[in-house]
Amino acid sequence: MAFNSEFLPVELDGISYEVDTTEYARTTVPALREQRDTSKEPGENALDTSGAWTRSQTDWSYGAGQTHFDLDDSDRRRFHTSSGIDPWTKGSITLLPITEQKKSGSGTNQKVRRVGSYLYYTESETVAFTNGPTAASPSWQDFTARAGYSITDLHSDSTHIFLAFGSGAAIARSTINTTSIDGAWPSSGTQAADLIRVASGRLIGALGANIFEIGANGAKLSSSLDYTPALSSTTWVSVCGGPSGIYAAANSDNSGTIYHIDVNPADGTLQTPVIGGQLPHGEEINEISAYGGVLLIATSVGLRTAAIDTSSNAVSIGPVIDDGGEAFCLETDSRFVWWGGASGQLYRGDLSKFTSVLVPAWAPDIVSIAGSASDVQSVARLGNKTYFVDKGNGCYGESGAGKKVVTGTLTVGEVSWSTVAPKLLRNVTVRQDRDQYTFGQTTYSDNSGLIFTYQDESLEYRGDPTSTLLGTISFAATNDDNSTSSLSLTPNVAKNFTFVTESSVSYKFVITIGRHTDTTSAPIVEDWLTTCIATPARVDEIVLPIVLRRQVLTSRNSGAPVAFNTKEVFDTLRSRMESGQTLTYKEGDRSENVTIERISMKPDRLSDDGSWWEGTLLVRLLTVPT
Repeated sequence: MAFNSEFLPVELDGISYEVDTTEYARTTVPALREQRDTSKEPGENALDTSGAWTRSQTDWSYGAGQTHFDLDDSDRRRFHTSSGIDPWTKGSITLLPITEQKKSGSGTNQKVRRVGSYLYYTESETVAFTNGPTAASPSWQDFTARAGYSITDLHSDSTHIFLAFGSGAAIARSTINTTSIDGAWPSSGTQAADLIRVASGRLIGALGANIFEIGANGAKLSSSLDYTPALSSTTWVSVCGGPSGIYAAANSDNSGTIYHIDVNPADGTLQTPVIGGQLPHGEEINEISAYGGVLLIATSVGLRTAAIDTSSNAVSIGPVIDDGGEAFCLETDSRFVWWGGASGQLYRGDLSKFTSVLVPAWAPDIVSIAGSASDVQSVARLGNKTYFVDKGNGCYGESGAGKKVVTGTLTVGEVSWSTVAPKLLRNVTVRQDRDQYTFGQTTYSDNSGLIFTYQDESLEYRGDPTSTLLGTISFAATNDDNSTSSLSLTPNVAKNFTFVTESSVSYKFVITIGRHTDTTSAPIVEDWLTTCIATPARVDEIVLPIVLRRQVLTSRNSGAPVAFNTKEVFDTLRSRMESGQTLTYKEGDRSENVTIERISMKPDRLSDDGSWWEGTLLVRLLTVPT
């Protein structure tokens, strides 16, 4: 029978039925279940989810590299990426310092080294040094090392600097804070080197595939290390001291290899290098540096750390941090490691915090201001400040005056409230460091001419705290439709987003901090808090009381009767329930898909043939979201 509400008011699964309107009900099922918080201390889970859902962040010190903020395996102390932001003070973020060009240069093989209290810089055949690199335009002293020969490497033992020039000239030595090389050194031989390093109290050189120890006279020590691997294509690229012995890195067959060089306990000579670890094929090494029990490896793919096994001197190489691309150089200071990347960008890792096995917390750091910034091929730390070489552009370093970058951004990443149900983002609040608040002051002695006086006129009332923003803070959210709402914020004041009708499964959050007009001050952000409303597709519960009799009158109980086989109707609907089938349900002008959740028979009498009951069949329907 075709559905017609003038005859029978509802239709389910293609059959029209009369209903008992006194028992009919339609109710929207609550979207949120009852919440239980079993944690020991109150937190976000303790808040009532029947209202707004919250997401917040109070720490960024576990660094970048996390694309999603709140998945099950996410770390709320991490973020996606940043530019110009310093996240390394636990519980706050602020702006990084600007960089300044400390010395111009146009060569392609420049180096910068920390040597005692001096910063040394080499370019082509020139050596320059300064003990005042914090100045915007430092005063440098320079000299020519070996005329006509470009310097390929520079290292120091804190008394002298040692210089390498490749195969064309012998190595050289210069006393720190002097403007000439030591003409009497090397005093024996004309040993040349591409690479020269002081490691574990030894002077090590390398030329092509040959690695060797250099004696006090500048000549190769015949009784100690002098090794050339079988593969003639091998090139030694870096050497450093380790917990027990020396580590050296070489590239051959387009892959990097870590060697360990042990000390002969009988006579103190260096023994033949032994392979301690290898990189995957196609990944070469640029530099290595030992720090405590780990070996840092700058590679053509990124940065790796390796655990050092002091019993075997082998290294277990960890995953690569490749977000910044190739790592060209390394420097360690305090708990941090810096490495140079492309486009003038430095990166920093915290070696006291690891986000996974052998992966330290890391984030982008300072960046070159050169208009055509290139690879950062050398980096040094001096006086708690970072200096580096921007290939072809010269030496750059942090502002000695403490100037901040103009703006910095931190991308929190995708925030989904741990569910794919759509949400409508409401508002955001940020809080800044309490030290950036000031208080108004009113003296009690100021009674404005009234006839009474205060007992202690020296007291002052500090008043309510007032935020001194020292710059700007903005917070942007982008939804799944790539629509962005960006808000300029005042600390501790909630501000509403403009996503009025657009729900989204997740939002990408970006925080932008702008410096103050005095250039040395910027807001210090301590946390952010957002709220949203869940907007999942809602389900209606319909209690459908079907009048189930052998004959039911049509035309609203005044027309010709329609016959029903009550047992057949019951069995059919029960079968649909058990199979979970989606059925079409119509009432009035409304049509929707439903499933049968439960049925219940309220009998009035046994049918005339005794096969089944007649009465009211309560059918509980749940609408299917579209």
